[in-house]
Amino acid sequence: MDPVKIRREYGEEIALYGGIDKRSLAADKKYVRKEVYRKIPRMIELGGGYVPTVDHTVPPDVPLEIFFYYIQLKRKFAEEFSL
Repeated sequence: MDPVKIRREYGEEIALYGGIDKRSLAADKKYVRKEVYRKIPRMIELGGGYVPTVDHTVPPDVPLEIFFYYIQLKRKFAEEFSL
């Protein structure tokens, strides 16, 4: 699921949940950062209405360190853009 593509197609008429590729978490920090930065900032620019999380469940092959890094990246956006 590409939340940016869906937001561009449907506008702010729809709220979105998910959209972070779970496979990115099984890679490395560079790939996780790329995935998060490709989606979250654009969704903020397009008006929000988005809860970024992995589609489905986090696979068992995701290292805990990488998962924590992913959470830290999301927290950074939450703190920066909180009202």
